[in-house]
Amino acid sequence: MKTAITVLQEMMVKLNHYMPEYECISQTGPHHLVTFEFKCVAEGVTVTAQARSKKEAKQEAARKMLKQLYARGYDVPPPYNTPIVEDLDDLSPPPSPIKKPALEGSGGAPAAATDVRSYVSLLRELCEQYRLGAVVYELTGDTGPAHQRRFVMSARLGEHERIAAAGTKKAARQLAAERLYHYLRENLVTTKDFCEEEALSRALEKAMERYVETREEDVFRPDLSQRVADYHLGLCNSIDEEKRRLVLEALSRAGCSERERAEGAARVMGLRLEDGALPGGVALLTLSSGNPPLVFAGAGPEAAAAAAVRHLRGALCVNDP
Repeated sequence: MKTAITVLQEMMVKLNHYMPEYECISQTGPHHLVTFEFKCVAEGVTVTAQARSKKEAKQEAARKMLKQLYARGYDVPPPYNTPIVEDLDDLSPPPSPIKKPALEGSGGAPAAATDVRSYVSLLRELCEQYRLGAVVYELTGDTGPAHQRRFVMSARLGEHERIAAAGTKKAARQLAAERLYHYLRENLVTTKDFCEEEALSRALEKAMERYVETREEDVFRPDLSQRVADYHLGLCNSIDEEKRRLVLEALSRAGCSERERAEGAARVMGLRLEDGALPGGVALLTLSSGNPPLVFAGAGPEAAAAAAVRHLRGALCVNDP
């Protein structure tokens, strides 16, 4: 992506063949915390920007100039064709804090806390309940020096869009969702019966369903005491002598295909066979839930199964004479 200085320079050359003017107008702070301020002049517009280095201050001045030119109707290419961040704070009033009830013995003074509701979840539940469609979030810009970034996020539902800026992408997304949510609640009559408590409860239940605990036997935990030279012995060391004998019998069964032998051995060991493929017609066969998991490849499914049978037979017979 082209830098703001390069984009601004190319724009000025196309417009009037004049280059933008940059000037370092101040240098403040101690030597180890110096701050530079640059001025940029183009098309009769003057902007200033500060940063911890001259290079970043000059870039920030160019970014501000592009946004000012975009606000004046100039054809500014992305990602610099975004609204001026300083104007975004006036799009809607800040949310009112939620008051907590007074605690017993506190003298009746209520304690105030910030609004910690997830407006992204509330907005999603609102759209699902009234079939409004899916909200689209987009990062439309970011400004400021590296230690003090400002991210601009938009939340769009059909023709309705709200923009917000914050110090993190997550906070900007929440703020944009909050503004769009309040707009819909205030302007759509059909949402008057929407219950926020029930919606948040539904969102929590959906989130919990996505984090179902994995069964202990399905989790692969490598043996940290195992040497790298003995890594191939992991499968042999994880089964007892009786199970080893049954697996070898399944691998040596007559009148069966390689796939059937592999499936029989996997059942005895309590493993799963999972098929896969790579570009070029390469077939994959995975023995999952093992310690370690094993993946075999071949020109086709039967060839991959044959590779698995050969490996299992060799691994389980490694200690035999």
